[in-house]
Amino acid sequence: MGDQKRVIGYWISEKKRQKFNWTEFEDVCAKEGFLLKMINIETSLESQGPIHVFFHKLTDILSHAEDGNKHAKIIVKRVQDYIRKHPELIVIDPLENVRNLRNRHRSYEMIHNGLKYDDDVFIPNFVEINSNCLPEIMDSFRENGIKFPCVCKPLIAQGSSDAHKMMVVFNEQGFSDIQPPCVAQNLINHNAILYKIFIVDDKYHIVERPSLKNFYPKDCELMNTIFFNSHDISKSGSNSKWSVISAEEHDLAAKPKFQVFEKIVERIEKIFGLLLVGVDVVIENHTESKCPTFKKCLSDDLDSGFESDKRKKQSTL
Repeated sequence: MGDQKRVIGYWISEKKRQKFNWTEFEDVCAKEGFLLKMINIETSLESQGPIHVFFHKLTDILSHAEDGNKHAKIIVKRVQDYIRKHPELIVIDPLENVRNLRNRHRSYEMIHNGLKYDDDVFIPNFVEINSNCLPEIMDSFRENGIKFPCVCKPLIAQGSSDAHKMMVVFNEQGFSDIQPPCVAQNLINHNAILYKIFIVDDKYHIVERPSLKNFYPKDCELMNTIFFNSHDISKSGSNSKWSVISAEEHDLAAKPKFQVFEKIVERIEKIFGLLLVGVDVVIENHTESKCPTFKKCLSDDLDSGFESDKRKKQSTL
């Protein structure tokens, strides 16, 4: 190819593009011999070639296509056809692998199966709820080890702002608040600290964010269901009342073990076959006075954590 630059074609929504410093990224690419080119997915990709690397954020469009949206299905087919015609194309990330993140229950099962024999990293008990029938919900909780308090999350993790509308259910009275299809998952106390891991191949960056406060057995007796938006709770600078812990609780926080973070990065990449992925990690702070629903835990963009005085474990949410 001589001195011809190799082309990185990308498609990211306008909202996402505004969060990136594209000028700096273009300069970095140019220094490495790459030309950065935005792809119009509304028209033929063939006419915009050649493309050597296709970098995309098509998660919402893939989700809409799976829901039957005709326009989204046309776009996905157009992209898939181009990928099939060009097997030499490097795709970050493969569409079939990205699809696995759409369904929370499916992704949690993949994590659970990938961590079966791991003593350090685990996922909290979870179950898919598809019915409003209270006896059925009670049976599902009992059979899958779901106890109170638990978090209920929409089954579909992408494609809508509703994907981030969640609730903490404290008792059986809260069953009437559950909105199927959803995933119920045991909640662990983690001192309102969430570690977001942004993974790029074998590199990663960790950001500490606020999270849900600790809840105790007395809360399971007294509190009604809490409704919250996970983006609002865990965004930088958030001061939600559901993230406030007492002065006495501050000393309960466990320090993260970065070698365990490295293990999480390695495992998540292997499980999902993705170069670009994010995972939320929490570490349980105190096991001596914990809400008895918890033993071990892992959870979403993915999530994770468990720590005790004798033994430390990380869990993905």
